[in-house]
Amino acid sequence: MANAVAVDLPFLRGGFRDTPMKDYQFKGNFLYYVRLIKRLYEKSLADAAERCGLTLPEADVLSFLRENPEFDTARDVALYREVSRAYVSKAVELLATRGYITITQDKEDRRLQHLTIAAPAKEAADTLHSAQFAFYDKVTEGLSAEEIFAMLSAIEKCAGNLED
Repeated sequence: MANAVAVDLPFLRGGFRDTPMKDYQFKGNFLYYVRLIKRLYEKSLADAAERCGLTLPEADVLSFLRENPEFDTARDVALYREVSRAYVSKAVELLATRGYITITQDKEDRRLQHLTIAAPAKEAADTLHSAQFAFYDKVTEGLSAEEIFAMLSAIEKCAGNLED
C-alpha cells in the first residue's frame, strides 16, 4: 500500500517519543482521510435526508436519536454530533412541528427536555439508519471482521489519548 504507515521496532516497544514523526510517513494524509470520511458520511446522510423530505439538521437529530436513544436531549445531540445548539434547536423545532419528535420535560430538572422519535418519523429514522449502515459498509469494504475490530480498537485508544 503506497500510504502505508512505516512502523519500526522502537515504536512496537513503546519508543514512539524517541522516533521522529517523519518515520511514520503520514505525509499529511491522516487529516485528509478523517475529513474525507466525515464529508462522505455527511453526503450519505444528506442524500437520505433528501429522500425523506428532511433538512440535514433534521436528519442529524433523527439519526442521532435513532442510534443513541439513551442520549435524548438537544444538548446531547449538539455535543456528540459536534454541531451548534442553535443548529439542533432549529431542527428540533421543525421536527416537533411535523410531529416527528415528542418533547418531554424532565421530572427532576425542568430545564431538561427529553426528545423521543414519534411514530410518524419511524420510517424516516429507519431510512437514515440504513443509510448510516450503507456508509459503514462502504468504508469497511474489503476489510475482514478482525481488521474492522482492530481499526475500531485503535481509534478508540487514540480517542482515549485525547480525552482529558
